[in-house]
Amino acid sequence: MLMSCFIILPCFNEEKNIEPLVHSIDAVLRHQIPYKIIAVNDGSHDRTNEVLKDLSADYPVKVLEHRTNMGLGAALRTGLLAAAEEALDDDFVVIMDSDNTHDPKHVLEMLVVARKADVVVGSRYVKGGVQLNVPLHRVILSKMVNLFVGKLFRLPVKDATSGFRCFRADLIKRLCDTFRSRIIESNGFEASLELLFKAVRSGGFVDEVPILLDYGRKGGDSKMHLFSTIVNYVVLLYKFKRLNNLKRFG
Repeated sequence: MLMSCFIILPCFNEEKNIEPLVHSIDAVLRHQIPYKIIAVNDGSHDRTNEVLKDLSADYPVKVLEHRTNMGLGAALRTGLLAAAEEALDDDFVVIMDSDNTHDPKHVLEMLVVARKADVVVGSRYVKGGVQLNVPLHRVILSKMVNLFVGKLFRLPVKDATSGFRCFRADLIKRLCDTFRSRIIESNGFEASLELLFKAVRSGGFVDEVPILLDYGRKGGDSKMHLFSTIVNYVVLLYKFKRLNNLKRFG
């Protein structure tokens, strides 16, 4: 049976970025693997919704909407639950940022590795990984969180905060069966780390591929609020610490 790839795009005020990103995804995947984009418009105030609806006429884009902005975690949760409903066990589920900072060419590299791994992380911190034009405060925050994650929880990954991942669909379906609407409980940028932690604690094998993260490709302002993001990561790491001595989920 031919495998498919479901790509989840959480979108908030991405009218400048979403069209070129969808074009790039199509150019990369069109002749390689059947794909479907699940775009979650998370209460955008700009023309993101109209752009997505226009794109859905020409590309395999399914648009899901939040009436108000609920945060990255909620958008990912909506997308993951939708993908779990549609995907077959042998399919793949990819999560990408919608601000055009992730190059879709890396999806093909992830799919190759995902034939042997349950989770493939697009990593800035393995050999060959690069990040360009990233604000200094974001670089520092990412490295600090990854340092604590490595020290405290020994997650087998160097870039635990990366938002670019590929999952085997059977793992996502298993996580959705186990946690249901609690598959992601965080609302902010820490949601990606929470999902990775749950995947590993549920027995998922993780590997990494190097990626290029380039903030120079991005149009519009950053969605990150530094202070609240730091607080949210601290709360999540404290929660992880309490769970760390428990048995695997599931």
